[in-house]
Amino acid sequence: MKLILATGNPHKIEMLTWICEPYFDDIIPQDKSIDINEDGKTFQENAEKKAVEVSRMYGCCAVATDGGVSIPALGDNWNGLLTKRFIGREDATDIDRIEALLDLMKDKKGDERAIVWNEAIALANNGELLFSTQVEGDNGMVQTNYNPYQYQEGIWQCTVTCYPQFGGKNYFELNDEERQYSEISWHRLKKGMDDYLCVQSNLVTK
Repeated sequence: MKLILATGNPHKIEMLTWICEPYFDDIIPQDKSIDINEDGKTFQENAEKKAVEVSRMYGCCAVATDGGVSIPALGDNWNGLLTKRFIGREDATDIDRIEALLDLMKDKKGDERAIVWNEAIALANNGELLFSTQVEGDNGMVQTNYNPYQYQEGIWQCTVTCYPQFGGKNYFELNDEERQYSEISWHRLKKGMDDYLCVQSNLVTK
């Protein structure tokens, strides 16, 4: 079976391939520019819209995700659904986003800097939604500054995320065991997809 990864994000391509490769023979990142209005009220709705539209365009299965950070201390000044788009500029870079977030958080102290990651995944085939779920991910803190040399494309938020439970380490300083926690949302999404796709695989073979 063929599966299109509805993303150009390098990290998402890696993680979605890991989640889906036991069930699909041919996994390919999308190679077309697709303008999808991500106006859903939840990450799950946005993931569903992307998966459905990309699957319709390619005429096969497609998987999509949507995620963002919840920052309770910012109240109405922050919308996790707009984590990538909160600046409001089409030409904003990841560094622009990092510096804008640090500016928003400049007066926040201690637990006020707490964040929670949320992520959703959706699978569709030929324009029909097959499965979706949303999970809560890791808990961390927004740092007061950042190391530009730690930046990696596609996961800019990690550049300014630290973990008090791991001695205040930045995401990129975590060891392999600690990194498992920081990626817990992907493990939870994988379980949801495994539960669904294993059932479908059994139905096909019966």
